[in-house]
Amino acid sequence: MSEDDGDQAGSGAEQRQQHLIGAADRARLAKRRELAAHKRAIDHHKQAAELQERLGHPDRATRAREHARHAQELLEQAVQELQEWEQGLRRLA
Repeated sequence: MSEDDGDQAGSGAEQRQQHLIGAADRARLAKRRELAAHKRAIDHHKQAAELQERLGHPDRATRAREHARHAQELLEQAVQELQEWEQGLRRLA
């Protein structure tokens, strides 16, 4: 194997590493956006529950609170997924 072959192999490995880092950063950003969306959904459902309660619709308020709880569960799941994913990335680094 010539010196040029070694340089090309090293350059290819470096490019793959850069692509991997870029993909990891994009995935992390996407997961953080997902977390923010779940937080907004929780807030909106809670606000809807309060409004429905004030308007005299306890059944609708109950459904809105259930939606808020579900959004909270999704948020907790997404947080756990992000933590596990980042731990896996740290092990690879």
